Amino acid sequence: MDAQKVMVFSLAMRLSSFVNLAMLILVSTCASVALGVTAFSSSVAQASSFEAANNTVNEGSVISAEKQNQSVNFKRDEKINVAVAANFAKPLKSIAEQFTELTGIEVAVTVSSSGTLYAQIQHGASFDVFLSADRARPQALVDNNVVHHGNLVDYAKGKLAFVYAGDLSSEAFSEISSKTSGERNCEQFARSSTGDTTAQINAQLTDCLSRQLVQLMENPQNKVAIANPKLAPYGDAAQQTLQNLSLWHQFLPHRVMGKNVLQTLQFYTTGSVKGAFVAYSLALDLPADLSSNLPSNLPSNFNSVVNTESAEAITVIVPVPETLYKPIIQSLVVNSKTVATLSPNLFEPLPIKNAAAPVDEPIHNDNVEPTRAFRLSDANGVSSPSLFVQYLMSQGVQHSLIEWGYEPTIASGVGN
Repeated sequence: MDAQKVMVFSLAMRLSSFVNLAMLILVSTCASVALGVTAFSSSVAQASSFEAANNTVNEGSVISAEKQNQSVNFKRDEKINVAVAANFAKPLKSIAEQFTELTGIEVAVTVSSSGTLYAQIQHGASFDVFLSADRARPQALVDNNVVHHGNLVDYAKGKLAFVYAGDLSSEAFSEISSKTSGERNCEQFARSSTGDTTAQINAQLTDCLSRQLVQLMENPQNKVAIANPKLAPYGDAAQQTLQNLSLWHQFLPHRVMGKNVLQTLQFYTTGSVKGAFVAYSLALDLPADLSSNLPSNLPSNFNSVVNTESAEAITVIVPVPETLYKPIIQSLVVNSKTVATLSPNLFEPLPIKNAAAPVDEPIHNDNVEPTRAFRLSDANGVSSPSLFVQYLMSQGVQHSLIEWGYEPTIASGVGN
């Protein structure tokens, strides 16, 4: 009997251990399943959030969808390659950074002369967008069926300038500062605010530019730099200017040629040449912070900066009259045989719907939503290169070109 009790007790203990083990396994399994469901639910939530941010919503959920899109802030994890003419490299760097911050699309930039970049594209270079310093090369890509004819856009109008090292010796400077009336020389005239007409300003600028070039070239040792006219549109404009001044042949013995306007400007800033024809936008970027070294009696309309080589010389910036060269219309192409999506511009304000207004009534500025934020969810089906061009052609970016020394090519929107 005692043996039977022992056996029963032993079986009971084993059964208890089995139950506890089963319970332990069950609890562990449930815990694992619970963890799996949590992780999966998070993925579902992210997928649902992404879908809500990118799909069209009905009118009642517009506000919540916008808030969700702003909070999640999904962006494209892509990169585009942009080739740009040297004169526009600095503005493009700023524009590209803003574009990346807004869309998440990275922009890899290649800088060279327009001619070099054009040749590379003809040989199959994989640039997504090509920003030239002229219209001829992008147009040639269209004419040769390399890109679609709808992918050509004029994005800026450039200006040519001549920069040269002026003399701040006491005798020369005294002569400059004493000329407060009557005939003005280049130093006094550059950027002066007068009541002269455009024709009068161009005539006087032409005269002083011609005289200054002749004076520089009287010394056989003086060199003057231009960009290669065959590669760089600003070099071509400089050649046109010298030819229209009847100074081209006189200039040739003094010529130093850069591959592009950046190298041309470098020849000047390093003191290798006495003068240079460059993009006006680049001339504006010369180191004005050194102007404190100038004499105190410098005329207020004296447009100059100190040359880094010597405190005895200043840089004088003379805008070249646009009558001396053909307009520098800078164009771009989206490098694709498929038409780019350039309209509507997703970076422009949307018209405010007004049911009371006639259908054919023109949209005025006061009927435009000024603070519309760009939403990547609206860009479904629009390629990243197309988005980049839309951003460059948006009103805000186009207006900012003035600060860089360019003129916008259009008032608003995208067009040729």
